[in-house]
Amino acid sequence: MNPSAFSTHFVCAFAAGFNAVICGSPVDVLKTRIMNATPGQPTGIFSIVFGMLKNEGPLAFYKGFTSNFMRLGSWNVVMFVTLE
Repeated sequence: MNPSAFSTHFVCAFAAGFNAVICGSPVDVLKTRIMNATPGQPTGIFSIVFGMLKNEGPLAFYKGFTSNFMRLGSWNVVMFVTLE
């Protein structure tokens, strides 16, 4: 693989990982909140979403973004480079 093809795959893999985390992180955070709810806490999707927005702000949907991105970004680099 020539160097320009490697760099193209590398950048595209990180971009794909970034997009995957941008789209998937809010859903993953909601799933985790629902699974970790204790008795008495609301478990409805809308009540959790509005509670997060009210109490923590919109960035609460992206908790753990960096670690998730590093996991998916590095996985995509390995996958894109080795499969090509």
